Amino acid sequence: MSNSAVIFGEFDDSRPVTDAPAAMAGDERIVWQGAPDWRRFALSVMKLRTIALYFAVIMAARFAADLVAGQGADAGLISAAWTLCLAVPVLAFLALYARLVARSTRYTVTTRRIVLRIGVAMPMTVTVPVGLVDTIDLRRNADGSGDILIGVLPEQRLSYSVLWPHARPWCFSRPQAALRAVPDAEAVAETIGRMLARQTTKASAQESAQESAAKAPARDTGSVAAAAG
Repeated sequence: MSNSAVIFGEFDDSRPVTDAPAAMAGDERIVWQGAPDWRRFALSVMKLRTIALYFAVIMAARFAADLVAGQGADAGLISAAWTLCLAVPVLAFLALYARLVARSTRYTVTTRRIVLRIGVAMPMTVTVPVGLVDTIDLRRNADGSGDILIGVLPEQRLSYSVLWPHARPWCFSRPQAALRAVPDAEAVAETIGRMLARQTTKASAQESAQESAAKAPARDTGSVAAAAG
């Protein structure tokens, strides 16, 4: 996998990520694989609790307004019931969407790339080579789940609209990919961080070896010239 660009593609790429490390080419190995927890996704990403509270406030306000207007408790209950009839399908849709996102999403971290297989209606793959990862941040929830935010090098550009909802919220100027609502997010972030550190060390060692190999012929040539003189 080239480290030259973030890749947006379909599932049928030439080197697909599978659940079996043996099926991957070369020395590439799966470090971690997972998916969002749909309940936490519904609460933290789709803001299900906040929207439910919003409808509850509206119901209470309409009930109180009818009482103040002298229309009686029955009229207030009817007004609240109409609001409830709107709230139930909205909340049900958000919960269903969260479940579909969790079922259709697969996050995979290998020794060479971070892959997001996303999309409910139009599945696609977003591949970020580890050489392009600039930052890894963690947003942890109270229950231990959280979002792992992946920043790429400045010369790279991610599409917020393509990634959503697997993008850092409200980060439009430099969009970041996000592994959303991941269970035990702190442990996963540490695993990814250790892998990136190992790969960085390995890449630095390879560059040093290449530089040393490139300088060696020059020294040999100089020595031969000095001996000839």
